[in-house]
Amino acid sequence: MLKAESASRAINRLCDILNSFNEREPVLTLTEISQRIDLPKSTMHRFLEALVSQGLLYSENNRGYRLGPQLIHWGMLAQESIDLRDLALPVLRLLMDNTGETAILSMRFGSAGAWVEMVESRHPVRLAVRVGENLQLHAGASSKVLWAFLPPEESEQLFKQVALNPLEKNTITTPEAMRSELAAIRERGFATSFEETDRGAMGIAAPVYDHTGKLVAGIGIAAPVNRVTPEHVPEIARHVLAAGRELSTKLGAPTDRHLPS
Repeated sequence: MLKAESASRAINRLCDILNSFNEREPVLTLTEISQRIDLPKSTMHRFLEALVSQGLLYSENNRGYRLGPQLIHWGMLAQESIDLRDLALPVLRLLMDNTGETAILSMRFGSAGAWVEMVESRHPVRLAVRVGENLQLHAGASSKVLWAFLPPEESEQLFKQVALNPLEKNTITTPEAMRSELAAIRERGFATSFEETDRGAMGIAAPVYDHTGKLVAGIGIAAPVNRVTPEHVPEIARHVLAAGRELSTKLGAPTDRHLPS
C-alpha cells in the first residue's frame, strides 16, 4: 500500500509540473516551478531531469524548461484515437448486432495495445472489456492483429520490445511460434484467440487501414468460449471482416488494402 501511495504521489507531482506550463508562460525556470509545486529545488530538479529524459520536457539551458516533443506525439495519437472512435462506433454497433457479442476497437501505442472503444453485448453473461486497458501484443486477437499486419521491418522490430510472457494456458511464448502465428493471421486475413489472455475468453479481430494504407486499428469481438466455439469462427469472422472493410472504407483506405471477403 505504501508503494502504491508513493507512486500515486509521484505521478501527481509530475502532472502538476506539466500543468504548470500555459500559453502565457511556455518557459519556466527551476525556481518558478519549485515555488508553484511547493517542493525543494533539489527534489524538483530530479523530477525535471526525469521528464527531460523521457522527452516530456525540453531544457533550454539557462532559460528554463518548456514542454517536450513527446507530448506532441501523444497528443497526435490521442486526436487520432478520438476521431477514429467516432467513425468506429456505428460499425461496432452493427458488428455487435450481427454477432450478438461485445464489439471492440483496439489500437497500438508503441510496443503495447489498448482497447479504445467498445459496444457491449446484450447477453447477460459477457466478458468484462474495459476501454483504456493495456494489451500485450502477443496475446489475444485484438492485440495480435495489430502486430500481424505491420510492415515486415516494423513487425520484426517488435520481437526486441515485446516480452512473450505467459498469461493463460494458450499464450504464445516463443518467437518461432509467434512468427508462425503472425503469418497464419496474414494468410487468412483475421486473428483468433482462445484462452490466450483470460480463462474462458475468446476473440476474433480484423485489421483497419487509413487513407494512406497504414494499419491504424483492429476491430473485432470478444466472447465466452462456451458460447463461441471454433466451429462458430467462420461465420463470425465473416462479420468481423466486413466491419474491418467498412471502417477502412470510412477512413479512405485504398481498395488494395481492403480485406478479403
